[in-house]
Amino acid sequence: MTAWQAQLRRTALAHDLEEAHRYAVGAASAGLRDAGLGPVRLTGTAVPLLADAAVTSATPFVRAPLLARLSRVRRLHSPSPATGPDLCPTCRVPAPCPTTKELDQ
Repeated sequence: MTAWQAQLRRTALAHDLEEAHRYAVGAASAGLRDAGLGPVRLTGTAVPLLADAAVTSATPFVRAPLLARLSRVRRLHSPSPATGPDLCPTCRVPAPCPTTKELDQ
């Protein structure tokens, strides 16, 4: 496995984000078809496509803050020259610490 393939491996986080996307598309589809919208309610086969487009365009704005926080957490829990390669600088336990293991799932 090459380095870039290892970066693309299926993680629990990637799975959770994709599942959240599917749920958001379902919710958006239901919202576009909601009878409470009255005359502006959408129907037809294009609704799922429109819902997916809406969620896809909004997703980066939702994911970016989450991924930035996860990146900061990873940096806080990555061994450094100051703590040595075998010790988590934040937890002060042998690396990889439980936090790093959770991020790698």
